[in-house]
Amino acid sequence: MKKSAILHNPAIGLAISLILCLACGLMSNLAQTDGGRVTKETLQIESPSGHRLSMDMLQPKTATPKHPAPAIVFAHGGNTNKEKSDDFQIEWARRGFVVVSFDLYGHGESEILNDQEWLVNGRGLYDTVEYLTSLPFVDADRIGVSGHSRGGNTIHESILIDNKRQHPLIKTVLYVSRDPVYKDNETAAFGYVPGKTNVVEAAKKNTNGKYFNYYRDRTVGVLAGKYDDYSFKEKDPSTGKIKPNPQYLKSSNARSFLNFGITPNDKTPAGISGRWYHKQINGHRASHVIYMENGTHGTVLFLSRPCTDAVQFMVRAFNMKTDLADGDHIYPVKMIGGLLGLIGLMLFMVYGTLCLVRTSLFKKAGLEEPARMRQADAYKGGSVWLWACLLSATAFSVASALTLFGLKVDKHIGNYFRQGMPLFYGVWGCLNAIFMIGLTILWYRMYARKRGTKVSDLDLPIGGRRLWQTTTLALTVSLLAILLIFTCKFLFNSDFRFWYWAARPFTADKIPEMLKLLPFFLVAYGTTSVFINSLNYSTSFGRNSAANIGLLAFFNMLPALLIAVVGYGYFFITGVNGLFGNNTQIPDWMLTPLVPLAVMPLVTRAIYRHTRNPYLGGIITAIIVTVMTCINSQISFPA
Repeated sequence: MKKSAILHNPAIGLAISLILCLACGLMSNLAQTDGGRVTKETLQIESPSGHRLSMDMLQPKTATPKHPAPAIVFAHGGNTNKEKSDDFQIEWARRGFVVVSFDLYGHGESEILNDQEWLVNGRGLYDTVEYLTSLPFVDADRIGVSGHSRGGNTIHESILIDNKRQHPLIKTVLYVSRDPVYKDNETAAFGYVPGKTNVVEAAKKNTNGKYFNYYRDRTVGVLAGKYDDYSFKEKDPSTGKIKPNPQYLKSSNARSFLNFGITPNDKTPAGISGRWYHKQINGHRASHVIYMENGTHGTVLFLSRPCTDAVQFMVRAFNMKTDLADGDHIYPVKMIGGLLGLIGLMLFMVYGTLCLVRTSLFKKAGLEEPARMRQADAYKGGSVWLWACLLSATAFSVASALTLFGLKVDKHIGNYFRQGMPLFYGVWGCLNAIFMIGLTILWYRMYARKRGTKVSDLDLPIGGRRLWQTTTLALTVSLLAILLIFTCKFLFNSDFRFWYWAARPFTADKIPEMLKLLPFFLVAYGTTSVFINSLNYSTSFGRNSAANIGLLAFFNMLPALLIAVVGYGYFFITGVNGLFGNNTQIPDWMLTPLVPLAVMPLVTRAIYRHTRNPYLGGIITAIIVTVMTCINSQISFPA
């Protein structure tokens, strides 16, 4: 059989996609269990505060009731879940720590709590710490906590609780991309939940804005990105402007933290990255350290150097004996496996569709003749229209993203919409699609129709029976893809993920949220599929079909790419991310949709080429993107 025949055989393609998914699971499992030396369990417990809490536990074989091991609890950031930072978790477990990562309340599989309740026990962090003290293979006197971004906030709140105990449980703290607490007035809101605590009670805390040592005699470390979008900001008192992030070690905040809460002055030296600072407090040796990392708020989680520093910090803080060097990492194997899984999932969407459309059940969803590249209009006006539409859509998409972010669309959640980030992406995509539909109608009426182009020539008409089979086929393929995700979890206790992008199992409470937001994504991705395939599968960009879809996919992700590159570019040059005013988060938010916007057009094109159905791929990609977006975001119940 010829090579081209193999590559275009749907059955072989489907087999390859399944092999990639299984390879993902196997590689991930080998990495997260260190080849069998660590056990991974996913647990659902009733927490000490009486709520459902989901967690992953990595238990080294060396941790036993006879030889209990120190433990580390990791809290993930907002709008994500417990698996995102598993590189740190894997490397800590390899060195003998019992490591537990949990889903914050309202995230993943943990209970969804309203705004009056979800801060209970550090949003789940302190509940997890208390749970660990009950395990016989955990040394209850040697428990550390770590958290990224919002997970750092859970540490703030948990320390407040822990400080009230006669014998505190938390001995060590490592912040990742989050400021520690510097001044006493920063604790004013900790543990005080709106609707449960009144202003008079909060005022009793007697805070006055002075520097102090919130952590007492604990060992505390910070992984600080030089280009962190959210944290490590300090105003210059003489100018009122934000100081550049790379100068964080010179800031009053960092100098106070490294010197255990002193009020710094001109004689207080700047901090040194990686240097440990010590002080005797209450008869114990307390230690503080800051590691400056060459990363942003999110990327600090995935880079090798921060992982090495996180390993060094915990090993040194607990005086662990290990034969592994700090930089001896196995987690890249899991990252590669996760990437293979995502690629396999995309291939499954294509080849699963092409296999099923050949069956009698779904035969009407496709056409006998495959799609062929149409000859571009020889008139110069056609090229002008094409580029005018592409550039106009790009400009509108950039403007709409900045406008929606400025209007805080993601904050408009309540009794109906309860997921802010997916709502933002859905509304943004829908607005851009409506604009593109308007442009297309204008193009057709003012140009294409005058050149003799008929709607039927563009594969747009669809009858009732074909529409029914298209819809049922799209649902079938999407459900099978989701089943594949659950199968990987069942067989290997893993999922498909790489950096920001993850396809993971989910609980039934996510389904209503997906169904609410699915119409937005259907409009967005359905319109994109029609535009890319029905309207632009032509020789306008040359006779090479790969160049055609490559350019269209690039333009599809270009608005998000422009905002991210310009925003971060300004930040990297100046050290201050103030280009978009108060909307400093938007470059980071534009990283998440980059891959779907670039990859999903390739999926829809592959399906369209063999079915001449522009709606089929659009529906499938809309469903999968909706699922991936919603399962990785927080759900908030109103009070």
